[in-house]
Amino acid sequence: MSFLRGVIDTLLNPRPNLDSLPSIADPPGELPGTEPLAKSRSRIGWRDVFLNFPLMIGGAIVLALFLIVLFGPVFAPTNPFISGQYITTHYDAELGEWIDPPLPPSQEYPLGTNEWGQDIFSMLLFGARTTLIACLFITMARVILGLILGALAGWNEGGLVDNFTMGSIALITSVPLIISAMILIFALDIRRGLPVFIVALSIIGWTEIAQYIRGEFLVLRKMPFIEGARAVGSTSFAIAVRHVLPNIMPQLLVITFLEIGAVLLIMGELSFVGVIIGGGSRIAVGDEITGLQISTLIDNPEWGAMLADGYRWLRSKPFIVFPPAIAFFVAVIGFNFFGEGLRRLIEKNHLNTNFLLRKRMVFVILVLTMATVFIINNTGPAPWITRLAKAFDGGTALDHTEALAAIADRAPGREGGNQAAEYISNWFNEYGLRPGWRHLSFVRPFETRLVQPTTPPLLAVLGSDGGYSQEFRHQLDYGYMIEGHGGSGAAQAPVTLIGFEAFDQAPDWEAYQGLDLRGKIALLVEGNAPQNFPTEAALRGAEGVVWIAEAEDLDIPSQNQLADPDGRYLIQPTLPIFRVKPSTAEAFLAEDELAIADLFEGHDHVQTGPGWFTRDLDISLDMSVELSEPVMTEIPSVLGFIPGTDFEHADEILVLYAPYDGLGLEPDGTEFPGANHSAASVGVLLEMARLWQEQELNPRQSILFAAWGGGRLEDPGIEEYLTNGRSFSHLPGPGTLDPMAPVAVFQIHHAGAGGEAVLIPDYADPRLQAVMKETAAEIGVPLQFAGSAGDLGARDTARVPRRPWISLGWSAGAVPPDQDSLERIDSLKLESIGQLLSHALTRIVREARF
Repeated sequence: MSFLRGVIDTLLNPRPNLDSLPSIADPPGELPGTEPLAKSRSRIGWRDVFLNFPLMIGGAIVLALFLIVLFGPVFAPTNPFISGQYITTHYDAELGEWIDPPLPPSQEYPLGTNEWGQDIFSMLLFGARTTLIACLFITMARVILGLILGALAGWNEGGLVDNFTMGSIALITSVPLIISAMILIFALDIRRGLPVFIVALSIIGWTEIAQYIRGEFLVLRKMPFIEGARAVGSTSFAIAVRHVLPNIMPQLLVITFLEIGAVLLIMGELSFVGVIIGGGSRIAVGDEITGLQISTLIDNPEWGAMLADGYRWLRSKPFIVFPPAIAFFVAVIGFNFFGEGLRRLIEKNHLNTNFLLRKRMVFVILVLTMATVFIINNTGPAPWITRLAKAFDGGTALDHTEALAAIADRAPGREGGNQAAEYISNWFNEYGLRPGWRHLSFVRPFETRLVQPTTPPLLAVLGSDGGYSQEFRHQLDYGYMIEGHGGSGAAQAPVTLIGFEAFDQAPDWEAYQGLDLRGKIALLVEGNAPQNFPTEAALRGAEGVVWIAEAEDLDIPSQNQLADPDGRYLIQPTLPIFRVKPSTAEAFLAEDELAIADLFEGHDHVQTGPGWFTRDLDISLDMSVELSEPVMTEIPSVLGFIPGTDFEHADEILVLYAPYDGLGLEPDGTEFPGANHSAASVGVLLEMARLWQEQELNPRQSILFAAWGGGRLEDPGIEEYLTNGRSFSHLPGPGTLDPMAPVAVFQIHHAGAGGEAVLIPDYADPRLQAVMKETAAEIGVPLQFAGSAGDLGARDTARVPRRPWISLGWSAGAVPPDQDSLERIDSLKLESIGQLLSHALTRIVREARF
């Protein structure tokens, strides 16, 4: 009867009662003070344990909870830390009804789902680790704080410490516990997570323990064996360790388990008023009929958060709130029963706990510490996100890179480019991505007009013997232009510099009336000459035009695309117009013992006019190019799609962008493999697609994988695609009236080779920069920020999309295109940049709002 009465009392009021603990003042069967009480113990028999029903029941529950904390995530069907929402509202044609979470318990979902479609059973198993570890640390802090302050107060009765401790207890207990807990948690910033709860609940929860310990110390300090210890010269610290702690250790053991139940109880109470670890995300949900309601979106699945998320459904969908509520109830009862069982065992048998103070316990403490560290390191979303990122396989990314780099002539509009697009489409389909373009197709065609050289272009310096003293490489040292009169043609002529004074606008055509360039090749310097001057040079009889570029780009591609529909290209008569690197210009100017810096100094003007002059150079060039007629060409881009699963945020698209083609094959057979520039970037893209589908990542926002064709063209079409709302109208959206649109663009280039740091432009979006900084610090990838387009590859960053944008690639990863071979690719670099990007994106898609 007494046991049943105790069970009923515990069920009705599960709060621990420290008054029921045995007092040192009057142990049964002993005369108080005759000897140190810790040494008078009787042997514990199996009947004392197995017939102690509270101990057995509580022990079974505590053991089960311990196993769930250790192995619960292994048996969870899904991982809520790397998933957003699993089920969106949709119409099931087979059932003929709308599927709208929360879903009731079923074979697929044993405990049902919450309103966001998340599996409650999985959240319960994962949440056990967070909730119980939090309670353990809070309990440890409370017990240690209560022990220290209670011991000091009881040992110094009536002293300053005693008065301070008792005054603090009176002050703390004058305010209801739940109110003071809420004030402290919000004052310390609930968003900081578990440390705030540990501090707040420890500050207000030590009082009862301190009062109990103080009372025990008041008794102990007056006992004869304490006086004897003082008489033989023992210090206060030695007395506390050797004589006092052994006598209160059994009670502390009982208090610890009872206090875990108390902490669970207060955390459950706090959750009902919306105070949960991390605070969760507050978002507005509802419609015109039901009205807007503020709902909690769980960022860190734990039992308190599940209660806070489900209490609104208590009447209509009680299966949402019952699992966490029952979990709290069973855990509180289990720890209280186990504490009560220990109390009975101690009261009857005077359990010897001296072994807890022996040196061999250092090993036990070390093992427990290691286990605790392991559990903490695997608690919360961060370890799971890191684990997902670490699963990125650089070897698989390298395999894709090798396959793409092996495709010959991978240039826009050529057969190799089409083969690369087909390869990427097949793997997108293999990895379970949805088609990202209309008509259930992965391929988005982009039509543009292109010209191609029919013979190898030529740029060389004519020597005095009629041969070439220097010959330069197409696409490496120079490239041709087709704007205006640029196009096919040949010239063998001396070079004349046309220089200009500072001007706000180009001179009028009348200013060039005295200019005669017949039989000359005009040399112009970007930043000094008007952009439209080659047209004037053609009218004045120039046989060719050479532009000296402002920046020393690692490659200087030719202009193959008639990019602007309203632009003027290949105007007859055409002449060769070449753009050369500064280093190329320095090389041929050296024939006249000049440098670029000398062109505008110390010379005689041969011809002059309003704002311009000419200077004849002692250099002759041979330049020629033969181009095909413009042909309307279809360039495929490959789009794979992962739909967002959050009803509120699925219309937000994160774009992962990487070009897959390159310069291809020259007419003379020179191959530009583009291994690091493009093939490695797509290798990273494909491995991320495989990883996320394998791990069943369910992002809140939608994700678009864009392997883009024509990445080196003047207008690859990416900007028009991103800014045109119709580009995304066909994608399966969340069913809201909000149109789908990109919210961030992540560009990958130079992903497989380069320096020791990942290079990010400092003019990228500040929010994305901050995410990358935090992520890089967590996983140990060095970052470097630079603002120079030359550091990043000018043609890679000249057309930054008008969206939040960031570019990632290894520093010093850009090399001359003819040296961009597969031998340079490092799988470890692919892995590092893939892990960085995967980790950052997984964090972003788990946030309620980017």
